[in-house]
Amino acid sequence: MAKILKDIEMAEIISRAVEDKTVIEEYEAYRHFLEDLGELICTHFGGEPGRVSGPAYPGDELGWTCGFHINEGVPDDGGVFNRYDTDEAWRDGKEVQA
Repeated sequence: MAKILKDIEMAEIISRAVEDKTVIEEYEAYRHFLEDLGELICTHFGGEPGRVSGPAYPGDELGWTCGFHINEGVPDDGGVFNRYDTDEAWRDGKEVQA
């Protein structure tokens, strides 16, 4: 019989994978996880996933990152991306000066 998970439970699994470094311990496996997550985000909210980068050095404040590029699927106001990395702005389908 299948296990039935609620939407919030699926979100908890993703959150645990990001917050608890023992869930996905291997560097390349975690990088692939973030690549897949970036693809999922873009599939549903527009944009194109870019490069996933790990921490540049121990204690790197930025940590793991994934670049996203605007495309025609991103709403005119920047959509779900609007509140993040506010040094960059997306408006009306273009990158604009923040």
